[in-house]
Amino acid sequence: MSPLINPVKASVRSLLVAALASLFQPAYLAHGLPGAALAETISASAQFVVKGTRPEAFSWFWDNGDQAMRAAANSENKSFAWVQAPSRPQDLGYSSGARYRAVEVFGGTSHTVEVSYLAPETVRGQVASDNDLGAKPYSFIAQNVSVDGQPPFTVLIQYSPVGSTVSDSQVTIQATMASNPSLAQAYVSHVQKTLNGLGPTLMDALSERYFNGVLKKRGYYNIGQIDKKLNVKLTIVQEIKGIDAQMLSWWWDHIGNTARYRLWQPVDHVSFEWTIPPNSPDLQYDIGAVQKAKEYIGKTALTLNITGADPHITPPPVALEDPTYFYARTNLTLLAKLLPDNSLTHQWHPNATGDGVILTSTFVNTALALVINPTFFDDLGSHCLREFQMLPYFLPRLYKREYLHQ
Repeated sequence: MSPLINPVKASVRSLLVAALASLFQPAYLAHGLPGAALAETISASAQFVVKGTRPEAFSWFWDNGDQAMRAAANSENKSFAWVQAPSRPQDLGYSSGARYRAVEVFGGTSHTVEVSYLAPETVRGQVASDNDLGAKPYSFIAQNVSVDGQPPFTVLIQYSPVGSTVSDSQVTIQATMASNPSLAQAYVSHVQKTLNGLGPTLMDALSERYFNGVLKKRGYYNIGQIDKKLNVKLTIVQEIKGIDAQMLSWWWDHIGNTARYRLWQPVDHVSFEWTIPPNSPDLQYDIGAVQKAKEYIGKTALTLNITGADPHITPPPVALEDPTYFYARTNLTLLAKLLPDNSLTHQWHPNATGDGVILTSTFVNTALALVINPTFFDDLGSHCLREFQMLPYFLPRLYKREYLHQ
């Protein structure tokens, strides 16, 4: 039988252990650097909704926002400069290791602020776990913030889509390890004001500077002549790095709902539902399944029925040269059966370097579309590049979580 432990001695022993642990605590924990820092008590916080702004816009902003944008959003942002520029600003999500210095007014005083982007592992367990399944974080940024040369505190900003049309962002900011909680709260309130101020223009910046300025340049399209049946063939070719052929095969049966459809293209896509859902969602699109999708082609909002077609019954307008493909009839819901069937064919295969796919998309649409929109085929080519180049941002983590169960 073990001897009884004197409760007084046990209490003293516990106090000594705690004191020693505090005495020899690693210096990095005392200054809010990577590790278990965010497990400490929250020093300051804010929670709010930014209307009309999708999370993807914030994921773009961290690596690409400049002084002009910051000052327009909040006049108390006086200057901004990168000390260490982001390593991958062309991909949504923040680049760990990036650092900037800014002059900002908050708490009634002008401050010099130095911000370092922390490795995502710093906050593992406090953010959505599937952030680990993609190339870069998609729902948060973790930072070290030093004000006027004081010991830094850690700031975690998380965001997720909300609202009936999934058009808004719920934002939560938490500051921890702050030696001056009131200063940290003033800083958090300043960041909240800036993010709210970005709301009216950030989606436009995302569309022009990222979707048009970066993604559209990763492929090309060719518009054919009007044929004897008054149809026009549009061909788009693009290399999509960061996904594999099986991921794209899986996607067609798993688009699912508006929330996921807007992940695919947060600016151009409006809503999605299955009119006829797939019988058995798998790695091959379901023939006969019908998607009802509303999206913008240029500035024109169209609602389409996209019906999985059988190439053995209705031959596609182009030869199926790749082993993986998606073939469908596409028709405006309001003019169904009044106009000839339109069609789309996507074919893809691994790229030469093995880190992506080559996708060839062929649309055959009636030339009457030019009556609705004179730039329809240019707009459709741009739309295809803008949406498919978004796949690496979200598809790997959905596929790994839902199909591979990682």
